[in-house]
Amino acid sequence: MFMKKIIVLHVFLMLVSVSSFSQKKTEINYTEAFQIDSSEFYLIPELIDGDNRNSYGKIWNTWGNYSNVHIYDAKNNTVKKVFDKQTVLIETFFKRDYYQQTGKDKVSENLLPNHIVYLVRTDNFNKDNTLDNDDPAYLFISKRSGDSLTQITPNSFHVMSWTLSVDKKMILVRGKFDKNGNKKFGNGDDDSYYRIDLNDDISKIKCYPIYL
Repeated sequence: MFMKKIIVLHVFLMLVSVSSFSQKKTEINYTEAFQIDSSEFYLIPELIDGDNRNSYGKIWNTWGNYSNVHIYDAKNNTVKKVFDKQTVLIETFFKRDYYQQTGKDKVSENLLPNHIVYLVRTDNFNKDNTLDNDDPAYLFISKRSGDSLTQITPNSFHVMSWTLSVDKKMILVRGKFDKNGNKKFGNGDDDSYYRIDLNDDISKIKCYPIYL
């Protein structure tokens, strides 16, 4: 009887061990933190990894992108999670390169004198339950602290590229609407341009089409 109990206990422990081993390991991965100019704010992007992979499309579509961005305020020792309650796919702030950029080598047009610009996919446009390059990318802007996050390009307008003026007061945006209704952005869809007039007060930023 005693030996039977030992065998049952042994089998139970084996099952628990196998179950624990098969469970998905939870981890969060970040890029290297970097300071925004000489301010008290540091950007800490959160990477897409194996634990949140199912929310996104193919690996080649998401490599090097972010699932969120955290901003550390060194002066007040606080952290702001910019996209707090939604799944997003954020384009990298830096040119894709074979070599990691660090310190003073990092240069990004996303960092304005008082704001941060983000190129983000938030809309599962083709209803495939993932975010990837088949979904529209929108421009968002926030204060350097991460507050006052606002979308500044229209819904359903896929941003293909954007150009910041030298004085950092205006952005020209090139993109497409899904003209032919096939839930994709490409052949059959016309290029369009929008102009964004920036303002220190985010509520006063204006976005309007350019008719070419």
